[in-house]
Amino acid sequence: MHLAVRAVPRRRGCMVFWLAAAVFCAAGSNVSAQAQPPVGQTRALAVRLESEFKGDFDRMIERRVIRVAAPFSRTLYFNDKGRERGISADFARDFEQWLNQKYKKQLGKRPLTVVIRPTTRDQLLLHIADGRDDIAVGNLTVTQERLKTVDFVAPDDLKPVSEVVVTGEKVGAMASVDGLAGKAVHVRKSSSYYESLVALNERFKKERKSAVTLVLVPDALEDEDMMEMVGAGVLEVIVVDDWKARLWSQVLPKIHVNDAAIVRAGAKVGWAIRKDSPKLRVVLDEFYATYVRKQGLHAQRMKQSQARVAQLGDPTTSASRVRFENTLALFKKYGALYRFDPLMLAAQGYQESRLDQTAKSHVGAIGIMQVMPATGAELRVGDIRVAEANVHAGTKYMDRLMTRYFGDAHFDETNRTLFAFAAYNCGPANINRMRKEAAKRGLDDNAWFNHVELVTAEKIGVEPTTYVRNIYKYYVAYKLMTDLAQVQLKAREGVQQGK
Repeated sequence: MHLAVRAVPRRRGCMVFWLAAAVFCAAGSNVSAQAQPPVGQTRALAVRLESEFKGDFDRMIERRVIRVAAPFSRTLYFNDKGRERGISADFARDFEQWLNQKYKKQLGKRPLTVVIRPTTRDQLLLHIADGRDDIAVGNLTVTQERLKTVDFVAPDDLKPVSEVVVTGEKVGAMASVDGLAGKAVHVRKSSSYYESLVALNERFKKERKSAVTLVLVPDALEDEDMMEMVGAGVLEVIVVDDWKARLWSQVLPKIHVNDAAIVRAGAKVGWAIRKDSPKLRVVLDEFYATYVRKQGLHAQRMKQSQARVAQLGDPTTSASRVRFENTLALFKKYGALYRFDPLMLAAQGYQESRLDQTAKSHVGAIGIMQVMPATGAELRVGDIRVAEANVHAGTKYMDRLMTRYFGDAHFDETNRTLFAFAAYNCGPANINRMRKEAAKRGLDDNAWFNHVELVTAEKIGVEPTTYVRNIYKYYVAYKLMTDLAQVQLKAREGVQQGK
């Protein structure tokens, strides 16, 4: 079936933006041009890796494979049409090149391959401990809690990292970390920031100050996603490593990097490895000393990673919120009819048109869901120039995509919606091919994030993956907004009842 519903203008949402995040830490020095690795070649591995392996470096050499777990991040690692990009990808390829040169005689004609395996942050360290991966990268802060699970290679001569408070315009600048007392902070539970905030609350408790309210966000959101959301006004307060916050502040002028509001100071950042891996530790230490530090790769990566970014709009501003509240009943009605989360549908409507029924694209797509007139006529839902018919058309079309093209799938509720968005953006046939390819690679063909998403980025490009991730961010914003409204409503009801 020809895809008649198109995403409005590619200019909307977050353009791909790659800022530096040094794998070990952000430390600067001069760089020689020859240190630059080959840019983003397609990687392929002919062997299927077993699910569990816990050998040290000597066994990895025998196997000719080292598995590196990395968060799928626009800063650290992503795959764009077969080209691996991002800071973690660059350092992993440096490591691979260095190993093959150093152990050339031992390896002979069978070179060693470093396989980068995208992994959500809540699973990074677990994958190392249980033998599914050998090294975890991703700007990982060394903490006492994490050291219970893994060891770290974190060079002592690198500049320590501080975790600082980042605020939006609604909150403004913060003079010290004590300003967090009584405020809500959005944070991933798997992050070191969460540990730091829990410790801060212990201090506040002793000092009889109001606790920080920790609002958990999905692990699919990376730091750069959350900073964009702060800049857009979707979130108000987060915690981020200082160097990363300063880099992003250059292109997100509406965020405040509060250098004096430090949640954790003097933190070390490094690569995580399995416990009892002394040989791997020695090799990584040598790689850092003789290659990374000697060639000044941190500074090089910082310079290479500057790029332009299109910022998120704010789906919770007053005007947008009015449109959201005026259309939510429609999303609830047709979400229930076609089994889609109404907030997910609202988020898609925001991505497509900013929930503006008067919107019209340059190719003639109309209204909130940007439906082509021919598609609207075929779906027989009424006049798509009217908001209700437009929302009905977009939702019915996605349901048709799922019914006709994904009958063999076993999606949960969330993934059914995410795959519908992907198919809506780049066509169901394309997404089905990506599912088949994902299954061949041992990935879950019924899961979007970090599974079919990865293959789609490699084979089709970052546009459809950015489209889905943008909608997911808007969904998180709406969910936070509606959850807060429920809490406030219950609080008012409690006051009225004298509780």
